[in-house]
Amino acid sequence: MIAVLSATHAEAAPLIELAGAVESTETPLRLFTAPPDRPLLIAVSGMGAAAARHACRYLAEQQHVTTIVNMGICGALDPALGPGDLCTVDRAMDADGLSGGAQPPVAPLHLTPWPDLPAFTLGTVTDPVFDVSRREALADCCQLVDMEGWAVADTCRELGIACRMVKGVSDRACSDGRSDLQRHLAPVSRQLAERFLRDRARLETPAGGRLSQLHRFTRIEHTIFSLPLLFAGAWLGAGGMPSVRLLGLVAIVGLGARTFGMAMNRILDRDLDARNPRTAARELPAGRLSLTGAYTVAAAGLGTYLAGCAALGRLCLLLAPVPLIPLAVYTLLKRFTPLCHFGIGICLAMAPLGAFVAGSGQLPLRADILLLGAFTLLWIAGFDMIYAMQDIVSDRRLGVRSIPAALGERGAQLVAGLSHLAAWGLLVQIWRLTGMGPAGGIALTVAAGGFVAAYVPAVPLPMRFFPLSVIAGIAGAAVVLLGRIV
Repeated sequence: MIAVLSATHAEAAPLIELAGAVESTETPLRLFTAPPDRPLLIAVSGMGAAAARHACRYLAEQQHVTTIVNMGICGALDPALGPGDLCTVDRAMDADGLSGGAQPPVAPLHLTPWPDLPAFTLGTVTDPVFDVSRREALADCCQLVDMEGWAVADTCRELGIACRMVKGVSDRACSDGRSDLQRHLAPVSRQLAERFLRDRARLETPAGGRLSQLHRFTRIEHTIFSLPLLFAGAWLGAGGMPSVRLLGLVAIVGLGARTFGMAMNRILDRDLDARNPRTAARELPAGRLSLTGAYTVAAAGLGTYLAGCAALGRLCLLLAPVPLIPLAVYTLLKRFTPLCHFGIGICLAMAPLGAFVAGSGQLPLRADILLLGAFTLLWIAGFDMIYAMQDIVSDRRLGVRSIPAALGERGAQLVAGLSHLAAWGLLVQIWRLTGMGPAGGIALTVAAGGFVAAYVPAVPLPMRFFPLSVIAGIAGAAVVLLGRIV
């Protein structure tokens, strides 16, 4: 169930009208219900953080809402924004005290942006901002300002429910702000209502047919995580450029293995996914794909993987079960240990190791490929810790073991940082073993940049996992592929 939360009735009125919503009686806040064919709650909290928190708790605990869309007007601190501009929020902060030069008392919260709207940082304050000095102080840290947004985001985080924000600029938070707000309140609120109703179907029902559904289930494009490392492993095994046939078979094996692993992950996690607001819309918990269909996808991936291994030769076929075990069960680790992130690291580390065997046609493994496998493990495990920071509240509520749930955001970033520092150190050793060519050194520098960017607070968490992790991974593979180029 989705609820739209606005501070005032004037902000909510156009959506109430356009959605044909009817006011409910005997509720502790003004609540409007849209026709039952497309259930929607529209709530009016009242102004201020305390009212917003109370409304969020009521919607989650009494109305069983799983997503709150905070929709309403805001002031613009960025000179490029003006009345009538619609935008979304990807970071929200408690901005009280910034005008005195203090830092926000709580770290900014990262939010999923609204589709196809420019994203900005929102600062929430107790009192309206209509003077130049406060405006300038706030503008150093945020581009938008309101009186409820951060409280909504923080309460949703506490409750483990999803939160999105779509805002319309009513004024520039300056001396003319009060008159601008009154003049633009109605038309901007109507723009917001029209935008919400236009985009709502995209949020609730992903577009596309059966193929699109299977694509969302498998996320085949994420094979890019392992493909460069597969090629690097094959390169080391072959002692140079492998044949086109070998590279093609290695890619097929990697695609089959990842499809199998992803399908098993979704199958085994379907109950947890259904209870986590961020993942509740996935195909299995949302009922858009049957369990039989999911197992069929897993079987297709397994068949592709085994066929590719057989084509690579007897040794690869004999060793084929080794990667299948972690691929099939790594997702269960989160039920038992916060070290689960290293489980997915082991799965991806198998990719370059297996490609090396395919390229060399023999065992044992050499030092260079073992270093590449260790880099792969630490690289993806660190990024998985960062990605899991989105689910700290939900994981703690559900009893899911993860390093962010165990240590908090700051502790998780420390452990992930140590993992990435060790991964980069391994890359340095690989570069030395592969000839220390300048091109490999450039790739080494790019990898370092990818790792460092993952800890920049301004970068949204989902972007840190994709594409920043891909940049660091591809650069790591390029250290091998370009190591001897002068």
